Amino acid sequence: MSKQEQAYSILRQFSEEELERFIAYFSIIYPVPDEAEELKERRESFTRLEKMCRHIPDLDAEKELAEYREEKYGI
Repeated sequence: MSKQEQAYSILRQFSEEELERFIAYFSIIYPVPDEAEELKERRESFTRLEKMCRHIPDLDAEKELAEYREEKYGI
């Protein structure tokens, strides 16, 4: 039996109250990132990426895509 299976076996035996205490204790040691904070970080990262994008003059996107598909897939 793997360590994960052993841990899961032990956790299945806990009551709801024991699970709440377990979660409270381990969330101090291994905090779960706040979803709002994580979303904020992702949006900031995306904004930085968007700022890196530059316009390429005389780029025919449809032609480039068609050439890529031809080269990659033979379509």
